[in-house]
Amino acid sequence: MSDEESALLLRLARAAGVAKLSLAEKSIAEDVSIDDVEELCELISNEFMMNGIEENFEPNSYGLELEALLDAVNRERLRIS
Repeated sequence: MSDEESALLLRLARAAGVAKLSLAEKSIAEDVSIDDVEELCELISNEFMMNGIEENFEPNSYGLELEALLDAVNRERLRIS
């Protein structure tokens, strides 16, 4: 995960509360479970739906950042499996 992706994940998680912040920190340290990955993916996906798409349902620039972050978090799923 890049520094920019890590910063974005921490920012999203911080806004969602202490439990999500802990999950984000674990993800950055590559110490997550499948359930943790699922929870973080849900957080990112919700943010994408609320703020990452245009009226025509195409991703805006923030949405593209969120898609890249989702890919990075999902890579953890492959590492765990």
